[in-house]
Amino acid sequence: MAQEKCKTLGELKQALTRDYNAINSRLFATGVVTLKIDIVDEKIFMLAVHKRVVPLQIVSEQSALVADIADYYLVRLFKSQFKEILTKNYQFEVSSIFKDYDRDDELSSTLVLLKKEVQTYLH
Repeated sequence: MAQEKCKTLGELKQALTRDYNAINSRLFATGVVTLKIDIVDEKIFMLAVHKRVVPLQIVSEQSALVADIADYYLVRLFKSQFKEILTKNYQFEVSSIFKDYDRDDELSSTLVLLKKEVQTYLH
């Protein structure tokens, strides 16, 4: 992915949406249904509605534990890839990324904490 040159929060949200969907497409062969992004100071909040992929749905029906383990590793992989993009494409100094997924409601929330306010990174 090319380095993003975002000048406004609107441009940044659009670029983050593309990157978030690109990671989901790589991991699950599908993007998200909806994604809402809010940016406040040094925090980026993301709330996404996902469509559970069929193999993971079948695993969930057979073994909640195995599904939980799969979800855990997929979340870790997503966070790693997203942090790499945030660092390379936006030069963000990331303190932490928190992500959770609720398979019953097909919702995920992501909180990115940066070391500085988002506005300081805009070009």
